[in-house]
Amino acid sequence: MTNKEEQLVLYKAIADYALDGIEPDVSTLGVLGQLCWTAISPNIKSGRRNYINGCNGGAPEGNCNAKKQPKNNPNSTEKQPGQTSTKNKNRNKTKNKNDEESIEKVATKRTTFVAPSLQEVSDYISEKGYTVDARQFVDFYESKGWMVGSNKMKDWRAAVRTWTRRQNPSNTPSHETQRPYELLD
Repeated sequence: MTNKEEQLVLYKAIADYALDGIEPDVSTLGVLGQLCWTAISPNIKSGRRNYINGCNGGAPEGNCNAKKQPKNNPNSTEKQPGQTSTKNKNRNKTKNKNDEESIEKVATKRTTFVAPSLQEVSDYISEKGYTVDARQFVDFYESKGWMVGSNKMKDWRAAVRTWTRRQNPSNTPSHETQRPYELLD
């Protein structure tokens, strides 16, 4: 066989395997074709498996990739994948003290941010002995909708502390390394 004929046989084998799942007789591929097939076939096999899994609805339940699905729409009336009925949820509940404690911890982990009043900020600044102008602080963050960059502010007290450190850079530890020797002139 010529090189062009061997290429054609290899191309047909790749197409048959990739599209229809028909595995070729490797002995008909020639030496170079066998070498290429050894390198190519694992990628084609994995691609076919992913394609078939995608046609069947994606990753199997319990797979870590299944968790990457978008959150369920509360307005939707149809059952979402991986969603169990409320009857089963109520039936499977157990009165385990540890479970109830862990649920409470998750529920109370973070509260919704509430913008402070000028008086709250002033009280906090005077309580801590900071020199930040409370009105300037509140005005600044109100103008930004209490956002820090593109994220909603989580703790305004931490922002006050940051403002204090930026006003007094001498109190901030230096990140520069000190040289153990004096520079020679």
